[in-house]
Amino acid sequence: MTETLTLTWPLAVGLVAAVAVSPLSAAWTAALADGQRVGWWRPRAVSAGRWVTVTAVTVALVVLAAAGTPPVAWWLLAVGGGVLAMVDAQTQLLPARLTYPLAGAIAATLIGAAVTGGDAEPLLRAALAALTVGALWFAVCFLSPRTTGLGDVRLAALTSGVLGWVSWADAWQGQVLALLLAGLTAVAMALTNRRGTRRGLRRLVTVPMGPAMIAGSVLALWL
Repeated sequence: MTETLTLTWPLAVGLVAAVAVSPLSAAWTAALADGQRVGWWRPRAVSAGRWVTVTAVTVALVVLAAAGTPPVAWWLLAVGGGVLAMVDAQTQLLPARLTYPLAGAIAATLIGAAVTGGDAEPLLRAALAALTVGALWFAVCFLSPRTTGLGDVRLAALTSGVLGWVSWADAWQGQVLALLLAGLTAVAMALTNRRGTRRGLRRLVTVPMGPAMIAGSVLALWL
């Protein structure tokens, strides 16, 4: 799906809203990265560096996600997914306490779009895509629990559901891009020896899948 991106008013509104919520998004990344379980959703002071990073990531994702429909669902994925991606990059964890509410909000948006649009086919396709891809990732998690976690399964199902609303092709493209981006991340981490352990001639690297899944999802809209 290829579209020419112009600064339309929905995109402008989305960007303004993303910048407006960026202090809260930054606070969430700090709290979740610290492992906070109670009151993690409350505002808190963060460093200027963290706020700038979160804002930049969020704005970039919102711009790329502007090609998706329905717009509100993709805005939620860009903002919430940006938080998950940054937490995963820092801790290699995708906290369910954010993933579940995010999935619920996106599901409600998709249901609302199906009802107001009078067309249930995209909603059904989204549900089937989420179930199918989620089941595949769960199988990978079951067979190789040291390389894949349930957080990856949940996020794969969530991103595939939003992509599935657009088309099956986009849902599968999102998975292919996520794997490619994860592979590039693994190579970069191995070369810099980040989070890697040298054993003889080998370097074992654990790759956070969250950033690759979120980036792969929004990039799939442009293929």
